[in-house]
Amino acid sequence: MAYPNQNAPRGFSPVDVRLEKCHLYYKSASVQLGIGDPVIRVADSADPSGRYPAITRATTGAAISGVVVGLQPIPGNTHNYLKAADAGYVIVCDDPNVEFIVQDNGAAILTAANLGQAIDSVAAIDCNVNTGVSKYQLDAAALASGNTWILVRCEDNPSNNVGSTYQRWIVKAALHTEVNAGATNILET
Repeated sequence: MAYPNQNAPRGFSPVDVRLEKCHLYYKSASVQLGIGDPVIRVADSADPSGRYPAITRATTGAAISGVVVGLQPIPGNTHNYLKAADAGYVIVCDDPNVEFIVQDNGAAILTAANLGQAIDSVAAIDCNVNTGVSKYQLDAAALASGNTWILVRCEDNPSNNVGSTYQRWIVKAALHTEVNAGATNILET
């Protein structure tokens, strides 16, 4: 018996990623960031030392530079995410070839016929403040060429009820700042 998929968004989680595909970036005080949030580099901006490029949360429907996979602890902070008022460092999986697991939002039923199509995530949303994990999902009703992500395949997991709402998908960035020189929103300011 197949059980219905749970609506439990966790943002974008890399599939089989190695540490060399991740780099340290600086987040200034502007937006809240959690594990699994897509981010983009900020043009001509870096940390106070000038060594680490600055990032902010990516805009839905536009290019990304990667996905947050870790946070550098801030002394005195008791939360496991970066609040909008926090400036700090995040570890970003920024390899354009990495695939990610992400849940769809149940707005439509995606099928194998949708594989290879471009899709967007839901509009920018703050992470879960209890877990520090992203609440990003794919917008199952947002299939169109030029969107941020490509549907690669459905996650092969017995708990993923294919043909139902809230499926978990393997996706890859269609618009990435490292490979799409003409992509809109590159190095957003």
